[in-house]
Amino acid sequence: MRPFSLPAAVIILLSAVPVFASGTIESMRAASGSGVNAAFAALSKDISVEQAANSRRRRIRRLNPAAIDRSEPYDCSNLPVVDLRNGRLYKNGQEIGRASSFQAACTGQVAWMDSYGRLHKDDRELGRASRYEISKFNGVVVWTDSYGRLHRDEEELGRHQNYYFAYASGVVVWTDSSGDLHRNSEEIASRPRDYKVADFTGDVVWRDSWDDLYKNGEKLGRAQRYEVSYRTGDVAWTDSWRGLYKNGRKVADGVNSFSLRSDGIVTWRDSRGELHYA
Repeated sequence: MRPFSLPAAVIILLSAVPVFASGTIESMRAASGSGVNAAFAALSKDISVEQAANSRRRRIRRLNPAAIDRSEPYDCSNLPVVDLRNGRLYKNGQEIGRASSFQAACTGQVAWMDSYGRLHKDDRELGRASRYEISKFNGVVVWTDSYGRLHRDEEELGRHQNYYFAYASGVVVWTDSSGDLHRNSEEIASRPRDYKVADFTGDVVWRDSWDDLYKNGEKLGRAQRYEVSYRTGDVAWTDSWRGLYKNGRKVADGVNSFSLRSDGIVTWRDSRGELHYA
């Protein structure tokens, strides 16, 4: 048998029982009156609740407590203080030009447009722009001109149909007029059905017209549904037989639904409702 010890709360309660009370715990409870009876009832209820909670914890595999979702994993201590006042733009107290708009990055760089439609990155002119964005964590500027051409800093990428700018990594993913997919200046897929981008890693995941799933050019399998972690670039996906995969590794069968966290952990429940993760 396991050794048995009373909780501290019970010891304190028993110490309040008169010295003439002896025998079993039941006899002591009777001698101590309604106050001790109520305390024992409350204690029994607490133990039952804790036992039920322990039982639930045994049925559910715990997620790693070290995997904490942080909204900003990069340092932003160099974000400049920028002020646009009366048409004049000031960076950390120093005037850098006459501007109509600006965006600042954690690298300390500022992208700004002057009143003539010319785009600047700090004191360097990039060209005439109709739209622009700056990467928050590395200062890359992506912009379009009035002719529909896409640029990344000083590099012209080409005429675009649409584009997605990964604000954290500075990667721009875009399709040209033929529907071909590009990552920065590199063509990576011919007319994909759809695609998703991981903002912090710049990984690109897409499906072709046959539903074959690719990550940065590596074929993973034929996917019915897929999700990409914007933070880690991990891919969770299911095939038509309800098999669940994380990147190229199968982790479960018979999965009806799953969730992919931003830290790359995929979770799902089995037919009994128990939670699993990988």
